Amino acid sequence: MNAPQPEKFRDPSLVDFGSNAAGEGRRLERLGGMLVDRPLPQTGDRRRLPSLWEDAAAIYRASPGTTGSDGLAGGTWEFPGAIPKPWHVVVPVGEASLALEVHPAPSGQVGVFLEQVGQWRWLHDATQAGMPILSLFAHSGAASLAAAAGGAEVVHVDASRQSVALARRNAAASGLDHLPISWICEDAATFVGRCLRRGRRFAGVVLDPPSWGHGPKGQPFSIDRHLVGLVSDIARLLDPAAPGPVLLTCHSPGWHPPRLRETLMHSFTEADLPPAGRIESGPLDLRDESGRTLTLGGFARRHPAP
Repeated sequence: MNAPQPEKFRDPSLVDFGSNAAGEGRRLERLGGMLVDRPLPQTGDRRRLPSLWEDAAAIYRASPGTTGSDGLAGGTWEFPGAIPKPWHVVVPVGEASLALEVHPAPSGQVGVFLEQVGQWRWLHDATQAGMPILSLFAHSGAASLAAAAGGAEVVHVDASRQSVALARRNAAASGLDHLPISWICEDAATFVGRCLRRGRRFAGVVLDPPSWGHGPKGQPFSIDRHLVGLVSDIARLLDPAAPGPVLLTCHSPGWHPPRLRETLMHSFTEADLPPAGRIESGPLDLRDESGRTLTLGGFARRHPAP
């Protein structure tokens, strides 16, 4: 693992954000002892700690008009500093520690979503032993691992074989690969439809859908066209006799917290689910080392039954 940082540093953390001299929005993150400089759209703020940016060990440069293998905007990474291999960040969740691999991708993503840390901890604490939990659009597996560490029997579903492989590596690095997690490479809607036909039930569900994407067989997904119907189908999978945690997070424009909450509530009403725990929503926020708040999405979640 990487060398420990002085106590004054939070790791992982958002260090600084703001526009550079060219007017481009950027974020500076500390991930496993390394500073990472990558794009941040829609910010009018200025950097507060400009000298730290010079120490970035990884810098992402977007290439206009190109796309990566994941269908997202393409670009290249520069590594002025030495990068550890493997490169992990460690996130405490309950009594477990999630060791998450930093995996720089052509899209500029790094495989770790710091704004989700609070949701992973909530999911862990809201999960009871033996609960069957469905984790959709499960990416690099942090939510799946948090639920499994809380005692859940998890079904982890993602359309990318590379993401499923990364999630399995994260489980092994975290010492959690012995837990009951089923790893499935599948389109989310296809998997949910199969569960409905077979009468399969889950106590809880967690999903973090992209703005758009495609399944292993090219099945299209657009959040604006498909999310409401998918959440309605998911609600029909929930076991009314054993209501567990439900967590919907999103980073797409227009899908603000009240809309996400309304989407959940409408789906539960359609499925004629009895009342369970309260439903709440809010922003996915990060605080930088100057104390500023950066909002990177929203969440809506149903607490388990009291």
